[in-house]
Amino acid sequence: MTDMNNDEKERLKRQRMRSLAIALALVALVVLFYVATIVRLGGNVFNRPF
Repeated sequence: MTDMNNDEKERLKRQRMRSLAIALALVALVVLFYVATIVRLGGNVFNRPF
């Protein structure tokens, strides 16, 4: 395989960073919805019998 030029390396680096940022945003959104759901249901949702 030939050496990639600097432009290609920079493009791949930006693409990885963008993918990581999207993944972190999605995780934050999931956590936000989870916390909002628990707050709306109230803390006693964990005290119910199984």
